[in-house]
Amino acid sequence: MDLGISGKVALVFGGSRGIGLGCAIEFAREGCSVVIAARTQATIDVAVADVGAGGGRVIGISADCTTRDGIADAVRAASDAFGPPDILIFNVDSGPKGSFLEADDDIFAAANNNNVMAFRWAVQAVIPHMRSQGWGRILTIGTNSVKAPHRRLARAAQNTYRVGALALAKTISAELGPMGITVNTLGTGAIDTPQFREVFTKIAEAQGQTYDEHIAERTSQYPVPRMGTPEEMAAAAAFLCSDRAGFITGQILVIDGGSLEVLQ
Repeated sequence: MDLGISGKVALVFGGSRGIGLGCAIEFAREGCSVVIAARTQATIDVAVADVGAGGGRVIGISADCTTRDGIADAVRAASDAFGPPDILIFNVDSGPKGSFLEADDDIFAAANNNNVMAFRWAVQAVIPHMRSQGWGRILTIGTNSVKAPHRRLARAAQNTYRVGALALAKTISAELGPMGITVNTLGTGAIDTPQFREVFTKIAEAQGQTYDEHIAERTSQYPVPRMGTPEEMAAAAAFLCSDRAGFITGQILVIDGGSLEVLQ
């Protein structure tokens, strides 16, 4: 299927590993010029080599994309190398974790900054070019917890501000739609990424299990009884950022093997 995005410039926040790296590889495969923005130079270098090995046009930049300055640096690097971004993948850490009784004001403020404010800054940074050409794609990597907040994970601030980011995306989509710009969200479930493994290894150990034992027990309850992959997330991301998805905006697509027991 021709997605119609060959020659576009895709800026991927958090593109050095996990879902972000999957997106970087997929967009390069579709003929996009890819800019990977992440914090750690060592992982960026490895990711750039992985994408480049497939023949993709790619650069990497070390930038903290939860800050206004870091976002500006990433957009500038993309513009200098390939041109202003046509596609933005907003994929950043959701901030420090904790239950409601554990989380202080600083944790809630950090979650607001990372999930809502940084998203706002990122959209502000890429709008001028997208608006001028009458085409743009903005996609956030969110979580299925916006439909059913985590209960077994201590995520009070994330449960709050991930929903805030989704509401902002929906609001923005109405304003930007007439400009040819779509804004959507991917909601993750259990996706086999380094970050997921780090979190759930600790949970498994606390329950006296190995990671593999815990995941087997967890995923056995899913309609599709396994973990998802970054490649599956990336395939959905590429479609939502394609010409073929031009009439899809303000939506969340949950990729979780059917694990959520909700209708909407």
